[in-house]
Amino acid sequence: MRRIVALIALGAAIVGCSTVDPSPKLKAATSAVEAAKAAGAANFPASSDLLAQAEKYLASAQSLIKGGDPSAAIQQLSLASAAADDAKMKATEATNVAKVKELDAQIADLKAKLGK
Repeated sequence: MRRIVALIALGAAIVGCSTVDPSPKLKAATSAVEAAKAAGAANFPASSDLLAQAEKYLASAQSLIKGGDPSAAIQQLSLASAAADDAKMKATEATNVAKVKELDAQIADLKAKLGK
């Protein structure tokens, strides 16, 4: 039993000391920022601030990667992904609200034309 615990502890120490590869997180964060842009996040005040923050986190992470600090870069990449996801969600919501308002206006116009 002691050997198993020692082996597990040794394995955890080795994994903890291994080099962290930020490449998957970098790709995910970049994709999240691009998705937010595609959703029109730059066009709405509520989402444009979040998009700008995501881009700052992404740039910071890229600098940290170049500087040889992948652990800190991964934290920044996580923040970038989260901010970009929030920006995309807010942009999608704003787009949907605009569509609803447009449809309401069309309905009101049709009712006026029909005399109702």
